[in-house]
Amino acid sequence: MFINNEALKVHLKKLQNACDGAIVIVEGKRDVAALRSLLNANSEKICSNANFLGLENSEGRIFSVFTINGTKRSLYETAEHIASKNRSAILLLDADKKGMELRKKMSSYLRSHGVRVLVEEKLLKLARVRNVEDLCSVVNVENL
Repeated sequence: MFINNEALKVHLKKLQNACDGAIVIVEGKRDVAALRSLLNANSEKICSNANFLGLENSEGRIFSVFTINGTKRSLYETAEHIASKNRSAILLLDADKKGMELRKKMSSYLRSHGVRVLVEEKLLKLARVRNVEDLCSVVNVENL
């Protein structure tokens, strides 16, 4: 599978700049680790000024209960919690049915609370993967 590393590198740099001061929302701990690794490999500086949040769906169903820092919340309450601490958010969710539904709802809820939302879809398309956690296994980080 051919991946255009140059286009991916340019896009990662844009994403890293957008991360400055924003919260990056993904679907789980493995997605957080993969994205943090990828962003840090593409930069001279560690992407420490970005906050990463992995939504842990504790009941396995879409829009049920999410756990943030040990507290269980509904999706709407999760958006309220995020909005209380952040003015901008980047949604980088998987390109599967669950991820698309979650992206639509979370985007709507966050915007209703005044959060500026960037829905990131291009990174997965450039890397030709459907899951955020697969980014590091597909993209050769050393060649970026």
